[in-house]
Amino acid sequence: MRSHFIRTSAFLTAFFLLLCAVSCDDGRRSGATKIEPSLQNLATDKLDTQMTDFLIRFSDWYCVEEGEDLQYDCEKAGDGDTNILRCIIGNAPCVDWSVYPVSAPQDFYNNKKLDPKKWAKQSGGCYSVYDSADAEWIAINIFHATEKDIENMRAQGAENEWFYLHKDKYYVVTGGLGDPLTEYTFDSAKTDGKVYYIEYSSSFYNGETRDFIASYRAELEQKNIDGKAYWTLLRFEETSED
Repeated sequence: MRSHFIRTSAFLTAFFLLLCAVSCDDGRRSGATKIEPSLQNLATDKLDTQMTDFLIRFSDWYCVEEGEDLQYDCEKAGDGDTNILRCIIGNAPCVDWSVYPVSAPQDFYNNKKLDPKKWAKQSGGCYSVYDSADAEWIAINIFHATEKDIENMRAQGAENEWFYLHKDKYYVVTGGLGDPLTEYTFDSAKTDGKVYYIEYSSSFYNGETRDFIASYRAELEQKNIDGKAYWTLLRFEETSED
């Protein structure tokens, strides 16, 4: 009887140890192998035109401080390296304001009534006025900036004399700009079902010759705001240039 009990206990102990070993091994396997989300390839010639128009406009007119790499990261929007607010209300906005539920900016050319700080005096009285709430709506909803980011960008804009806030308006000095004469090719498009990963390139075309300018990579997300879908930018970088 005692011998039978010992054999049974030994069997159960061995079985229990085997189960633990299998369980631990499975745990190590699952921990060692990180499953990346699968990406679906998209036909570049069938991309949403609102997306491609958004990227083309952004690439044409997005600007950074002299010497900085051409990139944008929504998680670092207020760190001082880039200032998306500057580009939204700049000399040539990096977005089409008519797409969004905001009021159009007011443009003044050779105007004798200067802006409140008279920054436009040296430009012959040419400046634009943007509603601050509308500009910030675009920064927050389309470029994922935060209220704290906005505060930092306002201070940076005034310090560098890019723009300034007066009451509820942003003022920016403007000048003449020509057509960038760029053409774009969309090279690759993938999605995980939420984020869209787009690679594309630009070239300069004057009607006769076509010269490569740069290639880009962008991460976008479509967001529904008040019943309407908008493309929003998470990250962007210039991956190569001429």
